[in-house]
Amino acid sequence: LAQVLKGVMAPKASIGEPQTICIRADGRKKVHTTYPDESEVVEEFDEKTNALLLRKSRKPTAIGRDGEWVVEVGQESTSLRFDPSKDMLAPSSSNPIFLRKDTPSDFQWRIRNLTYPKSVYTVTCDHAAQQIVVRTENKKYFKRIDIPDLQRAGLQLEDGSLTWDHSHNTLVISYKKPRKVVEMEAKRIAEAEKKALQV
Repeated sequence: LAQVLKGVMAPKASIGEPQTICIRADGRKKVHTTYPDESEVVEEFDEKTNALLLRKSRKPTAIGRDGEWVVEVGQESTSLRFDPSKDMLAPSSSNPIFLRKDTPSDFQWRIRNLTYPKSVYTVTCDHAAQQIVVRTENKKYFKRIDIPDLQRAGLQLEDGSLTWDHSHNTLVISYKKPRKVVEMEAKRIAEAEKKALQV
């Protein structure tokens, strides 16, 4: 599939205009967008629900080589595998694991391996920094969470859209998607599907 995408996306995008292609495969809509500065964004949506399963991006390096992929949403299947030929140490299975996994209606983050009781956590909006902040009363865990989707849409955080819960050693944080973001996602999928290929 990677070779198919590479071949389809080979032509340069017009100045100021990104080039997008959509491929249907493995029950997913895989949308690959290349921008005039040669940066790339790959998004994968569930074919039935349109839920965003993966979003990753990369930019060329200063010397023109492909940069490293940065995962914004979801998790690539190989991201947690230990490679003894490259990795010096395997990550501890007891460390907190942070993962964003959206639903059609919410941005959602899961932080696993947090064993403290629910009463210890505080989850708030930092309006000055435009970040969600997670902290524990015992000062054992602290995390700031960006929502690039809101930044791209020019929207601000709203306290009333933020909810969270903790159970089974997992902190689940949800932020209701504004209508503008939902509409932008639907438009992007619709435009990509016009050029969809079946693999």
